[in-house]
Amino acid sequence: MLKALVLVCFAIPCVSALSALSGTVRDSAMMPIDGAQITLSDESALTTFRTSTSAGGFSILGVRDGDYLFEVVSDGKLPVYGAVHMSGGTREINVVMIASKGHRRGEAGAGAALRSAIRPNGVSPRIAPARVLKKVEPVYPVGVKAGGTVRIAAVILADGKLDDLVVLSAPDERFAPAALLAVRRWQYTPTQADGRPTESNITIDVNFHR
Repeated sequence: MLKALVLVCFAIPCVSALSALSGTVRDSAMMPIDGAQITLSDESALTTFRTSTSAGGFSILGVRDGDYLFEVVSDGKLPVYGAVHMSGGTREINVVMIASKGHRRGEAGAGAALRSAIRPNGVSPRIAPARVLKKVEPVYPVGVKAGGTVRIAAVILADGKLDDLVVLSAPDERFAPAALLAVRRWQYTPTQADGRPTESNITIDVNFHR
């Protein structure tokens, strides 16, 4: 009887764990934004999730592991674009939106990074900064005539990979996904704190030229 049970167990296919993306959306005064629309999609855009904030908070359940782009839009605010890696459990992001007044039509941007790097035992007095090992050039988006620079905030993980990317500024929102798709494939040496790999924050400028 025990053998039969074991055979049945091996016959059942393994189901990959599902993740959740949750967080908050606030304005530059750190007030919650109600009704902001969040879209989460994989690179192929074949898998897409949509939700909206309630009292500034949101949650997207049932997300398979992998790399995703997200977009946050709200009336009177610049659209926010970012990228996260889902690998089980719940990921939390904190989005700060900027008022669109005073900006050109079509711009994108965020008011802050998604999160601050976590370093064990606080800030070390001996820091060896990360160095870039691999860059991937972005694909120039179709239909955009003038070039420009996209500024991205990210966290360099202890293995040198990038995560928690968010576009701080882009002259044309069509540049934002193109920059994110390229930069999230960049590879760094990890930041060293007292000789140990640790997380660190970084700001990256991506230039688009015709």
